Amino acid sequence: LNDMVEQTRCIVDAVDLPVIADAEGGFNDAPNIWRTVQAFERAGAAAIHIEDHAFGKHADVPQQLHPLATAAGRIRAAVEAREDPNFLIVARCDAAWVSGDIEETVRRLDAYAEAGADLVFPTMVPPPQLGEIRSRLKRPVMVVDSPGFTLADEARAGAAIVLYYGFSALVQFAALTRALERFKTSGDAGTVPELHGRVSEFERFMGYDAFADRARRYGVGKQ
Repeated sequence: LNDMVEQTRCIVDAVDLPVIADAEGGFNDAPNIWRTVQAFERAGAAAIHIEDHAFGKHADVPQQLHPLATAAGRIRAAVEAREDPNFLIVARCDAAWVSGDIEETVRRLDAYAEAGADLVFPTMVPPPQLGEIRSRLKRPVMVVDSPGFTLADEARAGAAIVLYYGFSALVQFAALTRALERFKTSGDAGTVPELHGRVSEFERFMGYDAFADRARRYGVGKQ
């Protein structure tokens, strides 16, 4: 929890956009989930999503969901714990991921909506399936992007928010891998595109100009 909250705080401080944070399964059971909500609220997040996946996510082992009553109780407790009424609680259901069961997904998301979730979040439900079940869901829908479909496809299917999973991290990984491979082959960093060509732009992006202005204003470095 502390690691995720600190990452959220850093991102909130760096951008001027609302930040949606991943609160995993809530990090605490219902009686103590107020700690999770309070931590993300204080970090400046605009919303968190809480999932019902109990074990095995992203691993080649049997997948498990929390019992429906347990998962709904976490959502109800999180909603009641928030202090800022504009702080959104998103309820994520991984039933389609674990078993492919769309009916169970709808049943669970309905229960989470009844528990007070502001949005519901089915995973592994691509636009064709989402379009079929959207009218059965009682809250606005958030989804993770489905490979092979566009943002317009997701919107037409009824998604209110689309999370592009790993977008910046994966793109950066690919770019850095290509750059290192080229440098390893050539031994010449000058052959790596854009290594030196955008230094000034990068420094402006990082806020170096503002730092230099403050240093001059306050006479830092003068003897």
